[in-house]
Parts: sequence; structure tokens; C-alpha cells
Amino acid sequence: MMKKYLLSVLFFAITTANAQDCSDPGRNTGDTGCVTFTYKGQSVNYSTVRGSDGNIWLQQNLGSSNVATTVADETSYGDLFQWGRWDDGHQNRTSVVGATPTPNNPLGILEGSSAYHTGWWSGNALTDTWQAPLPQESTATNGCDPCKALGEGWKLPAEADWDAIVESENMANPATAFGSLLKLPANGYRSSTNGSFTFVGTRGYYWSSTASSSGGKYLYIGTTLANPSAGSSRGQGAAIRCMKYKTIEYCDVSVDYDVEPISSVDFADLNNTSSTVVNATPAYEDFTSMIATVAKGETYTITIKGNTAGTFTHDIRIFIDWNKDGEFDMNTEYYPLSLTPSTGSDEVAATEDILVPADAVLGNTRMRITKDQWNIYEEGEFDACTNAYYGQVEDYTLKIEANLSVGEITKNSYKLYPNPTNGIAMIQSELAIENVSIYNQLGQLIASQKSNQIDLSKATNGLYVAKIKFENGQTATQKIIKK
Repeated sequence: MMKKYLLSVLFFAITTANAQDCSDPGRNTGDTGCVTFTYKGQSVNYSTVRGSDGNIWLQQNLGSSNVATTVADETSYGDLFQWGRWDDGHQNRTSVVGATPTPNNPLGILEGSSAYHTGWWSGNALTDTWQAPLPQESTATNGCDPCKALGEGWKLPAEADWDAIVESENMANPATAFGSLLKLPANGYRSSTNGSFTFVGTRGYYWSSTASSSGGKYLYIGTTLANPSAGSSRGQGAAIRCMKYKTIEYCDVSVDYDVEPISSVDFADLNNTSSTVVNATPAYEDFTSMIATVAKGETYTITIKGNTAGTFTHDIRIFIDWNKDGEFDMNTEYYPLSLTPSTGSDEVAATEDILVPADAVLGNTRMRITKDQWNIYEEGEFDACTNAYYGQVEDYTLKIEANLSVGEITKNSYKLYPNPTNGIAMIQSELAIENVSIYNQLGQLIASQKSNQIDLSKATNGLYVAKIKFENGQTATQKIIKK
């Protein structure tokens, strides 16, 4: 048994063979590519695609023979993993059902186990993870991510990743999930108690790396909905679809002469102030750790102040990479403003209302602000990569979300109050609440509960998102501010 396990680890550690034959998809949505890696001890070549969320996804399930050609294409179903486990043979649809291991967590199978264990890892702690890069690096609270075998950057999608791709691809049932760029088939699931198969060919079940109070979160594709917040026992067998975040390198930019600073930027929930003194700050300042959260289809006012170092008007050029392609389109992603003479500490400001496009790609993207003396360049002589003559350049992060208004989404009456809150907020609803998940601005789950009381008393001040699931299956998503 030990020799078999060591061989498995060796195969697992190999990432990309013949990598020169494969490359990532292009930068455009729908572009395809491939990835070569080792799975079940064999070199395999899988199709990849650039999703509408801007990220790279496998276009087929782990263990499948091909990209799905129909919703019920049996050769595309692939294997069914238990939450927290890796490529050890247990995921085969023909694997033998075995008793619960001791201990009942990843440490209990480190020596190798190809059995599909009933009652697997039933503690359901929300602090458990599924992120270890190798089986031998698993712990009692962290399983090995089978997607790490694909190479650098590959990972199991988290609940937030599934949420973004479902929204951007308009998945609502098995037909639209298959019709999406990901070509998700209705793979069904395997029972956590006896290993039997259910809804094969009619519904889809795809694990996320996010733990839940019932075991683990998964994307459920049912007859009338695609729910990224579904949860089930960790012993259930579900498909694995891997992804990796799009990496973008933006052009470098600076200032040729004096740094006449940007002293204040106020946009959505972002408010940043800095020095007003000429040449006291860097020509380029990286504020990408500061995040403004905006929703598609909504309009926000941006207010910018800065020192013009005398009676000079300055151009304020705002660039926002809405489609997350690493470039700033001057026709669709550029917003020109003008700042009249100012000391930076007075009330003089440049303001503009910015509409978040309905087709903006969800997730984090770049906002660049360039301040430059107005008479240096004419329109058409500059872009986001052009140095300012006299001025400054600052970069920020925008987090783009789906429109968070409830109305058409929930079709039920509820109230979340007080909002903003000093710590405790309540949900008043005509319907029973099944679960409430709280996310921070980075999209990280910080709490999950069944109570109608939201406790942010120990959270830092800022913006959070509450995702409410009602017992009748309806959901609501709403911003909540801790002050």
C-alpha cells in the first residue's frame, strides 16, 4: 500500500509534460487553449477556455475523455471526488465503497486509499480547507487540491469564483450551463452513504474549495437554477472543474518633471488622501491594495483633488479596464476631467459621474488616474501609458459585482437593518432563512450562519456583502456597511 502511495505522489508532483505543445487561451473571451499534465499516472491533454469572467477554465471535467458535446454526454462526465480528497483512485465511478477511515480527515488516508469512504470527513468545520498542493502536505484540516497537478496558478474554484462565472455566463439550468463557454455537462452525483449514483444526465454537481456548515459548497445546476451556494456532505461525490486567475501586467508610467500631486480620490466606498506638497511623493503611487466596490449598471461619482502648483489647469485622465484585458481602451475605458487651479487642500475638485457598463467583467480590475498640465498634450496624443509632464499617476483596484438590487431577484419581502451598523444587524423576513454568508471586499467568506442576526462586532469597519438563502430556494444579496 505504501509503495503504491509513493508512486502516486511521484506522478502527482509532475505538472506539465510537453508544455510546448500547449498554451493558455488568448486574451479574448471564448479563446481556447490546452494544458498537459499528469492524471492517474498518465499524461493527458485537456482543453481550456477564457471564460467571460476573464479567467482561464478547464473546458472539461477531471477524468473526462472530451469536452461535452451534449448535456448528457457520458464521456464528458468525468470522475466524482469527495470533498478534500485527491487523485488516488477513489474518484473513479467504479471505485469500491469503503468504511470511514481513522482519523476521518485527510490524515487518515495519507498512506493511500482508493476506496470511496462513506461518512467521509464529517466534522464540517468552516475553517477546513482544500488547498494543499501535494497529498503528503495535507493535514487534519486541509485536503489536497487535485487542480494543483495542472501546474502553477491552477486551483479549485471557490464559491465566489463559481458565483462570478454563473452570473457572467447567465447559467440558469443544465441547458444553459452546457451552452456556456465552460460546456458543463449534467454529471450527477454519488451518494455519501452507499456510493450510488443520482441525477446522472439531468443535473450538474461541481465542487468548490469553500467549506460549509453541511460539509462543502458546490455549484448545483438544477432544472430551474444554477446555485453556486449549495452545500452538502463532504462524502458526496461531485465533479472537479479547475481554473486559474487571469494574470495581467499593466504598462509602467511616471512623470517627466515635477510631481504635482493627486491629493484626494473619492469613488464609491473608496476614499484616499495623500500629501499636497509638490515633489514630496513618488511620481507613480501604487494604491491597488485599496478597493472600490461597484455594481454593474450603477452610476458612481468620482471626486479628485490635487495641487496644480500655481495658476495652471490640469487634465485628470481616468482609465478603467472594464473588460480586464490589461489595456485601457481610449474609446470605452477613458474618462476626461479638468481640475482648475488648486492648492490640493482647498475645496476645488474635479468630479464626474461614471456608469459601470452592463458588460463589465466581474471581479477585480485596474483604475488608473493621471494628473497632467493641460496644455502639454492634445487629444489623441496620449494614452494610459504616457508619462505626465507635470503631475502624478495613481493606480487603484475596482471590484466589479453583479447588480445587488434585490427586487426581481428575490421576489419576497425582507428587511436588513440597521445598515450601516455598529456591529449587529437583523434580517426581518416573511420566509424562513436557511443560511446567511458574509463576504469581505476581497470576496472571502468570513462567516456563515443560519440565524437572522448578523454579527459584525469583531469585524473591521468597511463594506461587506450578505448573501441570504431562504428555505424556499430564493436568494438575496445585499451590501452591509460596518462603521
